[in-house]
Amino acid sequence: MNSWQKSEPTNTTAQWMSSVEVTFMRIEIMIDKEQKISQSTLDALENELYRNLRPLYPKTVIRIRKGSSNGVELTGLQLDEERKQVMKIMQKVWEDDSWLH
Repeated sequence: MNSWQKSEPTNTTAQWMSSVEVTFMRIEIMIDKEQKISQSTLDALENELYRNLRPLYPKTVIRIRKGSSNGVELTGLQLDEERKQVMKIMQKVWEDDSWLH
């Protein structure tokens, strides 16, 4: 077997892989169905959230659904500062309604 065909990663590769941490983040958004927000608006919101969050968190999954109340649940973030940053981005997207047009 040639050196480039090793099945085991080299120490350098293993060290690099262990130093790279990619956060898997899941966002669950529930919108009160009484607010009568159209599905196209929810789809546009989801697209805009992905556009703003994926550069920072490439492994992001967003689910927006209608329910009996409003709520946001974030999972996968370890630090409170990360959570605050994500919530700030989400609020900015929601308040800047240019994505609706």
